[in-house]
Amino acid sequence: MLYRATVLLALMTLSQCSPKPAENPAPASATASDFSYDLALSFTPEAAEHLKKSGEKLTISARYYGLPTPEAAHLVTPDGVIGFNTDTVIVEPLNQNVHMTGAGIQKERLVAIVGPKPLVQITAFALHDGVKDERLSCRVFQDYVATAQEKPLPFSCSLVP
Repeated sequence: MLYRATVLLALMTLSQCSPKPAENPAPASATASDFSYDLALSFTPEAAEHLKKSGEKLTISARYYGLPTPEAAHLVTPDGVIGFNTDTVIVEPLNQNVHMTGAGIQKERLVAIVGPKPLVQITAFALHDGVKDERLSCRVFQDYVATAQEKPLPFSCSLVP
């Protein structure tokens, strides 16, 4: 019995030394969502050689958009979506990972889309003397940004025969 009383007294003493929890704890700080992702860019040997010979670089374009909430239906584009900005990156025609920042997503407008889950359409092209190189064919990706973030997104380019 004396043992229990001693343990109880020790616990009561220690509890007096512990800091008291705040009556109204501060809310957890909200961190901005990160919409960046990576593309695993690859070229067939023929496509890479074609671009190197012509001195062309690859332009990757990521167009961001979202499906409107009922309250934001008046903000839709002619395509029926809420449009954001487009990110563009120009890279050498080499097999490489390309980091896309997702900076084209205007975070203040996310409240206007369902989820709020932004979508992205990624296309790529090369210009030769200001004209699109029609011999180059690159994958088109169109899905949620969250899908692109799962792992480096395979993105390949080849030559049209």
